[in-house]
Amino acid sequence: MEQYTSDPQDSESFGHTSNERFTEFVDQCWNRRKSAQLAEYEDLELNDERWDVIVFLRKNYLVNGLPRHARITARALDKEFRKQGGTKYLYTLFPGGPVTQGSRIANLRTPAYAADPSFGTSY
Repeated sequence: MEQYTSDPQDSESFGHTSNERFTEFVDQCWNRRKSAQLAEYEDLELNDERWDVIVFLRKNYLVNGLPRHARITARALDKEFRKQGGTKYLYTLFPGGPVTQGSRIANLRTPAYAADPSFGTSY
């Protein structure tokens, strides 16, 4: 069985400073209208609850960068929205996954392997 070990140099955010991430945000020229268009494409209406998640994802990315695994972002989301119901609540807002779909609508790259549930399994 193949076992994956994390190497800090493998991280997509390795070497990125908060200043570089801020510059990336500025270069995106992101605004709420862009997220609304992305959400509309995915048949979601952006209400206050969904905006709270989008804003959290963008702030989290700005502070922490892009983690290697989606579960790191998922844990941060679960912790932030625990009072509302955590992960279960987040999936009611983003049926395509709070990390994957939420990040897409927030105009962020998704963490590596977020869309590959088979990663790390061997057959």
